[in-house]
Amino acid sequence: MTADASLSQHERLDAICAHLGHHYRIGIEDICKLFGVTRDTARRDVVRLDAEGRVLRVRGGAVLPPQARQVENYGQRGGASAAKRAIGAATAALLRAGERVLFDTSTTVAEAARVARVSPLTVLTNSLDVAGIMSQSEGVELHVLGGRFNPWERSLEGAQTRQSLAQFQVDKLILGACAIDPLGLTCPSDEVASLKQAMMRQASQVILVADSSKFSKAFMHRMCGFDSIDLLVTDQRPPTAIAEALAAVGVEVVVAEGVRVPEGEEALSP
Repeated sequence: MTADASLSQHERLDAICAHLGHHYRIGIEDICKLFGVTRDTARRDVVRLDAEGRVLRVRGGAVLPPQARQVENYGQRGGASAAKRAIGAATAALLRAGERVLFDTSTTVAEAARVARVSPLTVLTNSLDVAGIMSQSEGVELHVLGGRFNPWERSLEGAQTRQSLAQFQVDKLILGACAIDPLGLTCPSDEVASLKQAMMRQASQVILVADSSKFSKAFMHRMCGFDSIDLLVTDQRPPTAIAEALAAVGVEVVVAEGVRVPEGEEALSP
């Protein structure tokens, strides 16, 4: 974007918010260069956006406001979207016969399990949805982790789950993303973060699956940086700030645009 002083304030404020959607943060100097305005005008724009709740004012500029960084939980997300089905198909295509695969809990991870067709396959999971899907698949040796039942996530969690994980070593982890910002992954609770961290320790390769709604979002608990991830499967190119952070540590990004789900397959029920 080049400097454009012809925009009205309303248009400029919308453009600043659009920039934040891709870059997560914008500085006063950035606003001056992008829109050809003075520092005083740029500051007034940030103050107004902060007052309207559209940005969070920080030293030297603004970042996305907390509400813009929220992600719907598992129960609210319900069934699978076309994007999640495409991601699931692209992820399932990465699996090889004879592998040991740990499936995390998420609607997108469940989509990968639903269309996985390789055999034989050893599957480990704490997700009741994934367990139900894989229990009907031929050639699958299924292991379900124990633990405390979380009815909202339809999963098993807690100390017992982490202890059970320590007994296994897997080739691949299909990891669901809670939220992704330029610093890495965050989770809504320390319990979720610690369980996902335990899963990552037991896997030779970590494959993160996330639709674009998870980008530029954040929860309170930091889970890991991108250097703990090997590959990201998503439906759209990540925003610039996230893409640059992924590239900096060599994370491969697979965009599942145009990936078709096998004919006759139905979406995962809520």
